[in-house]
Amino acid sequence: MKKLLSFLPALLLTGLFSTAAQATPARVSPLTAQVARNLAAVQMHAPTTPDNNPQRRNKTLVEQYRSTLFDRFLQYVTYNSQSSYTEEITPDQIATAKKLYEEIKSLGYPQAQLSEHHYIFVKIPSNLPEGQQAPILGFSAHYDVTPDVTTNNVHAQVIKNYRGNKIDLGVNPKGERQVLDPDTPRDAYLKTRIGKTIVTSDGTTNLGADNRAGMSILITLLQLLAENPNRPHGEIQMVIAPNEETGGAADYITEVPYRPEIAFDFDGSVDGELMVNNFNALQILVTVKGHEGHQSNADGTYINHGLAAADLVKQVYEDPSIPRRFAGNSIVNPQSTNGHWLRLPTESRNMEGYLDVFIQRPANDVTIVDFRARSFAQADLDEIEQFIREITAFLAQKYDDENTQKKVTFSIETKSTYNNVGETAHPASLDVARAAFAGAGVTMRPVSERAGTTGAIFVAATKNEEEKIVGSFMLLTGQNNMHSYVEWLSEEDMFNGFWIGLNIMDEVARLKK
Repeated sequence: MKKLLSFLPALLLTGLFSTAAQATPARVSPLTAQVARNLAAVQMHAPTTPDNNPQRRNKTLVEQYRSTLFDRFLQYVTYNSQSSYTEEITPDQIATAKKLYEEIKSLGYPQAQLSEHHYIFVKIPSNLPEGQQAPILGFSAHYDVTPDVTTNNVHAQVIKNYRGNKIDLGVNPKGERQVLDPDTPRDAYLKTRIGKTIVTSDGTTNLGADNRAGMSILITLLQLLAENPNRPHGEIQMVIAPNEETGGAADYITEVPYRPEIAFDFDGSVDGELMVNNFNALQILVTVKGHEGHQSNADGTYINHGLAAADLVKQVYEDPSIPRRFAGNSIVNPQSTNGHWLRLPTESRNMEGYLDVFIQRPANDVTIVDFRARSFAQADLDEIEQFIREITAFLAQKYDDENTQKKVTFSIETKSTYNNVGETAHPASLDVARAAFAGAGVTMRPVSERAGTTGAIFVAATKNEEEKIVGSFMLLTGQNNMHSYVEWLSEEDMFNGFWIGLNIMDEVARLKK
């Protein structure tokens, strides 16, 4: 799961802080209007308890695959599938994709696809009775792991019947001792794992549970379906993507025919979390161009463009009309006391958005002002984009000196990096998830995440109707302390994610298309 922002504790739907704060991206409770309406509709009905839920019949079946799931995870952590900030795809990712592809084919899926850019895709046709149609169900995960911490030569430590003690992992390559301590906020969730099985690295590498846990769940679900062909289900599509950790999971997603109508992503953490909301992300690049020349010659060709770029930044943040014009926009801080009205990341909390800014100077005559906007509401980003375009057009006229021909030019390009899955998810997604969680005896906790996900990147990259991919809520996989030497896996949470995935298949099969 890509970590794009600061880490804050998760907030429960009730607004209370979780007693087991995790070192995961900030997650907050208020939901988008559509998701909130869906959740309210679900909660109007009496909750289905695990004891009377018909999906409890899956308990015997999933228990048969518990050790298989766990052993598969331990095998996958030996695959070094790190992505890279400098390579389009690494040789180790390619090797991992080929191994997974061959494994999936050997499970009984000769029709599985490995695309040119190493996306793995499997389509399982519906086996529902003729005339009965359910929405196409999509499951996704990613097989790369973070480039930030090495996952080469992982030595996994399996701790069964954990006793609640500190765990000394040893010394990392920087010479720093790595300890898991349940008495710290970061590792407090360990207190709930007493008597359970957990997995850590030996402190010299990242474990890579993000997202080898999700990979393990998807491929074990494929094995279960292949070995139980008479279980009724609608059409199911699965995709495992590269480069999620570097933001490239959707770069070539259109190479495979992954087009679900209701979808879930296996890349979440623990304790019943279901990510139903995430940031929309928009990048706005304004290129300000002057002219090269020697600054000492007043009559030469040099034209300063830095002042124009600074003027742009100042006006974008400090225009006095902002609080009145954009009332209700989560990026705007109408109570600002520091002179700028648009929030920076350090001023943004919970459901508040922000606008960050970076300055690049790729050439002597060019400055690029790189605005990065985040909000749970796409409409907020649309307003800010239009505002920046208006200011840019005004400055283009201001710095167009027709008398001296010393003209500074402005140009804009934008990129939608990822979108809120809650704004495009199937309307039954929350209802389906709730029943699936209940059937596994897991209390569902809808959360919002101040970052992006694989599903969010898919949505942003597929805008036209032919390629459009719906938003996918993100399911727990057992990951903890991701992207660090102290990452660890909760075996029970990974197993629960697997069980919930099977239950989701049943619930979607009951829906009418």
